Order: sequence, then structure tokens, then C-alpha cells
Amino acid sequence: MGKKTKPIEPPKEPTEPEGGKKWSDPVESLLASVKEKFPNVERRDGRMVDEPVLLVKPDDIINLASYLKNNDILPMNFCSAVTGIDKINRFEVAYNLFHLGSDYSDPALEVERLALCVVIEDRENPSTCSLISLWKSVDFQEREIYDLVGVDFKGHPDQRRILLDDDFKGHPLRKDYPLVGKWEDMQALDAVLDEYQIKTMKEAAGLTFDPDKDIPPNYKR
Repeated sequence: MGKKTKPIEPPKEPTEPEGGKKWSDPVESLLASVKEKFPNVERRDGRMVDEPVLLVKPDDIINLASYLKNNDILPMNFCSAVTGIDKINRFEVAYNLFHLGSDYSDPALEVERLALCVVIEDRENPSTCSLISLWKSVDFQEREIYDLVGVDFKGHPDQRRILLDDDFKGHPLRKDYPLVGKWEDMQALDAVLDEYQIKTMKEAAGLTFDPDKDIPPNYKR
């Protein structure tokens, strides 16, 4: 009998408590106002380097994001990056937000930052609201997360794959995606494969490769 595969466990979260690091006075003032106005939002220091992190559920993301951009304390007027993360027992979408100040001739010289992280517990149908109405820069990045991780961004005006073919099956940055490349797994996914991939996988499974039958019709040599 083969060895049992040890189940993948979710990563351990940092244990640094809320307020474990002192940020700049404007950032601390903004975080204090968020705690007052949004009591369900969790602050988690230590999750990312050099920036505080706010954890929020999908239902609250629009209200919180709107406040972060339009508040009078420290408006977060730029989103530099969006990242989709498979945490085994949930998905997360992290927005890296910046305040680019205006007291200098070069606004980039005055920068404050924080991360806004949406925690999505529904692995079967993961979804959150798109933030494209607040920051246009998230457009292609939300599409990339939709493509590779499979998170649905409600309200995105052009949600479709951006890196993979439209007929690609599955989302390859999920932890349960069969990256080992077993033939039976790819068949179950109805994955689109090229000639080399099919030949390699079938031979590894002890099967005969027949180019006339095995090469998909949409693959052009």
C-alpha cells in the first residue's frame, strides 16, 4: 500500500498583536479612525513588511475602501498592487494602498502606505467586490487574480481571462491545482495541453501516445 498523503495545513498567522508596531502619526490616526468607524475590521501588524494590514470581509470592502480613499486624515489615493492568495482554508485578496503627498514638487517623496486584505472564506464560490471604481489601476490585476486564482470580482466591467486561453480549465495558482501533471488529473480537469505535455504525461502513466488521436483539435503545430 502507498503512503498516505499528509493533508496540506493552512499557514500559521503572525502572532504580533494589534498595535505591535508604531507607525507614523498620520497612519496611526487613520487606523484609529478605522477602528472606530468599522469595528468588524481587524488590524493585523506583522503580516507584511513595513505596512499595517487591515483584514476585512467581502461585505464590508466597498465601504472601507471608499473611506480609506476619501477620508480627511490620510487619503489613500493610489493602489500599487493587488495580490490573490490561496490560504488553503480561505482566499485573500490584498490591495497595497499608498498616500502620495503633495507637499513636495515630487509627490512620490512623501509616501504613506497600508495593506487592505479581503478575507474570503467561501472556497466553492469565492467572490468580492471590484475596487475599480475607486482605483483604476486595479483593472488588469483583478483580472489576473480572476484568471489564476478564480476569485470573482463583482462589478468589474471586463472580467475575463488575461493570461490564459479562454477555454483553459481551472485556476493554476490554487493550492489544489494538479501541478504534478498526472494524466488522469488533467483529463479530469479537461485541461488544454500541447503535444509535448500529452506525450510526457501519457508515457509517465505507462500509456501509449498516439499523435493522431491525442493532440487536441485546437492545438496547432
